[in-house]
Formats: sequence, C-alpha cells, structure tokens
Amino acid sequence: MHGGVPRGFTMVAFTETGSGAELFAKQFISPAEESENTLYISTNEAQPEIVRVFNKYGWPLDVNVRTIGEEYNANVLEKELLASRYRLEGFRLEDIQRLAQTRFVEDSTQDYLTEVTNEIMALGPYFRAGIDSLDFFLQRDDPGRVVAMIRMLQAHTQMYRGLLLIMVSVNGLPASVRQELSSIADMVLTFGVRTIGSDFETSMIVSKFRNAPENLKMLVFRVTPEEGITPETVERIA
Repeated sequence: MHGGVPRGFTMVAFTETGSGAELFAKQFISPAEESENTLYISTNEAQPEIVRVFNKYGWPLDVNVRTIGEEYNANVLEKELLASRYRLEGFRLEDIQRLAQTRFVEDSTQDYLTEVTNEIMALGPYFRAGIDSLDFFLQRDDPGRVVAMIRMLQAHTQMYRGLLLIMVSVNGLPASVRQELSSIADMVLTFGVRTIGSDFETSMIVSKFRNAPENLKMLVFRVTPEEGITPETVERIA
C-alpha cells in the first residue's frame, strides 16, 4: 500500500461468508502496538475461540477483547429459553407476565450500540480497534442510528490518528446502508470467495483509498500456519 494504511483511517470491509474476513480482523488487531490502547469487539465468537486463534498464530493476548454476542446470549437468549421452559411446564399467563417483568426478558436498557461507541471513543491517540461485525447492530437497531455511530467513530479515529476496522456482511445489507458506509469510510475493502474447479480462491479488493487511488488493488490470498492471511498475487485495479 505504498507505506501502509495511514493513521486516522477508518476501514469498512464488506464480507462474504467463507472469505476469511474474521481471521483478517484478528490479524489486523494482532500488532497491538499499545495493548491497553487496542480493542477487539466480536459479536459472533466467544473468548475461548478468539484466544485459540491468537495462540495458534503466536499473536499477543494482552489486548482488550469484548465479546458482545457472548454477553447477549448470557443476558437475553438464555433467559428467554428459561421463560419458554416454564411456559411449557404449565405456568399460567400471569406467571409468565410476572417473569417477563423480572429476569426473563431482554433488558431494554442494555444499549450495546452506545456502549461500543463509548468504549472506542474512550481510546487514546494512536489506538487500534476492530468490530466484527456490524451485522449484530444493524439487526437490532435502526440502520440510521448505526450509520450515525460510524460517523462519530470515523471523526474520533481521524482526530486521534487511530486505526479502525469495521466488518459487515454483504448478505441482506441494504444498498443505501452500504453506500453510506462506503461514503464515510476512508478505505473500503471487499472480501470474496469463489470456486475454481475443486478449489476455493479468497480475495480482498481495495475499492476506495482516500486521496490515493493508486492504491486500489485486488489481492488473492491464502492462509498459512505461520503468518495467517498471506497475499499470493496483487493486481492493480484499472
């Protein structure tokens, strides 16, 4: 990239299932120049799985990690399952209503979107942060509110010369939201996978690089046990 990704950049990565993007997100976090100023937000994986991957590649473990999906499962889904079990075991309607007012429904005051925004904005200069992925928030919040959050984070990243990577799946993503995210981002990546015969080819396309269009490229990559994601071929986008 002719010197790497500039400080202050917000990167949005649009991902396809099976493209290896979740490994890229961890690899992006792994340099951890200042571990206390490095944050990885995962909405799909539990702590043990993240630790396993970091150990596999010898990446440092002293980074801040928050597993939103794991929290959500513990705080909401397990309680809903308990409420369903009580319902099946013959609880009356008034019992269910009583339970619903206590421990067995989602706590409406739990605003993960605001919490994550505040966590990242609390990071100091030259921070490094990654969100994998934005899907969790787009499925539970108004898309306009999510986009507004990204605008705030982009401004914070620019001001504090940090590096921010945001992953979002292309599956079911409205075109209008994708366009807004692309407009906000300093750098836009697209992770894809295709079949060639009986093999799979994974690639990353850099389709936007603010103020440096000469950096637009397509990289075909593979995963090695030593280095994780490793570029095989690089082609300039005409």
